[in-house]
Amino acid sequence: MLTDDILLSILGVVDITTAARTGILSSRWKHLPWLLRELTIDCKDFLSVPHPNPIEDDEIHKSMSSVKEAVRSMMARTRRKSSITKLSISLFFSHIYSNDIGDIVNEAVENGMVKDIELISGEERFPYDVPDDEMAKHADDLHNLFAHTCTELRYLYFYQCDIGINTLFKIDAPNSKLNVLEFAYCAWNRVEVVCLPKLEQLILGRWSSPYLPLRLGCVPCLKGVDIYSATLAYQEEPFKLSELLSGASCITTLTLDFLGQKIWLQPEKYQLRSAFSNLKELLLHGIFVGFGLLWTTALLEAAPSLETLDIKVYDHLCGDKDEEKQVYGERTNAPWDLPKSAHSSKSLPLKELKLSGFNATEEQIVFIGVVIERASNLQAVILKEQYCKACSAISPPVTSGKCRFLSDKDEQEMVVNSLKNLLSSGAKIIFSHHKL
Repeated sequence: MLTDDILLSILGVVDITTAARTGILSSRWKHLPWLLRELTIDCKDFLSVPHPNPIEDDEIHKSMSSVKEAVRSMMARTRRKSSITKLSISLFFSHIYSNDIGDIVNEAVENGMVKDIELISGEERFPYDVPDDEMAKHADDLHNLFAHTCTELRYLYFYQCDIGINTLFKIDAPNSKLNVLEFAYCAWNRVEVVCLPKLEQLILGRWSSPYLPLRLGCVPCLKGVDIYSATLAYQEEPFKLSELLSGASCITTLTLDFLGQKIWLQPEKYQLRSAFSNLKELLLHGIFVGFGLLWTTALLEAAPSLETLDIKVYDHLCGDKDEEKQVYGERTNAPWDLPKSAHSSKSLPLKELKLSGFNATEEQIVFIGVVIERASNLQAVILKEQYCKACSAISPPVTSGKCRFLSDKDEQEMVVNSLKNLLSSGAKIIFSHHKL
């Protein structure tokens, strides 16, 4: 006879409707669905076969009614014999059913029955196939679900979402316990986070609006912000980071990844003082090699508590240059207001400088020298080899004979000697090879 573990592994790869039917065929299987630790309930599994395309309202109501009952049954404390490590629910957002489902799930979370929840929209349609008023209604339903019903939700991920032209998506959830909010490839023109009191991490990547669509309001617990994007040719205007972060003053880690294209930041310095007041770690990645690095010191001026600066240089030769230029436009970086000399600027609290893609150019040596001279508490300068596995563009393996990273001990010593008179803090310069 097969053990429960083997039977559960079988049920784990079928949809919930099939899993439920097994109990009808055999009493041996009857209790097993309530022992599943990972549970997926998909609204599309409850649609009639065949069903019209696009899905009609009547079909949606029938499907969501069945989803509601499935969630209620799977969450029943009298039948559930083990906690759920991950619950994934795909649903058609509707006030009628999503509220009921949210209440059931909320209770399960509060009782410790569910550890992790994933909510997925069951409708995947191209924006131009959906009227703006319909998209706005779905947005209202979605907001109502996580802001007022699923208040125990901790992680929310928006992927390829759109709510129509010139429509504001406002997130105002003072009772929410949301910790992580992530946007990727979204087409929203305007998103305003009015209130998310427990938000700790914000991730924003590859927006398609002409400008950065997000504004932050009350986010008193926000500690980490990660923004990444290779802006497209029509996204010409850089944005003010200070405007995005105007409601945040507790950020300790900030990651900005330009993915090798234009620098989409508008030059700022002291306007960032409030947002950078508690910043400990600044990661600037995907900086095109042609831009140099001295401009990054302007950002350091606004960060009185910064301890780590992590920079990654981008020098890839992958792909078709003409095609890349057509998609992303010209690589540009606006002029930054830099101090005329290191002596005229205040001391930096920096303790560690990391530079990936180091190739010992005069420009990089000058940048490292400026940072060392201003950071009297600097303890380590870590110079890393980096290369693209696809094209070996930045620093190919040593065996290729074309490596620009200083692998030779004598060459490394020359760099150290050129900077030695600036090392008043006794900081160590460490060369870190890429390991195959």
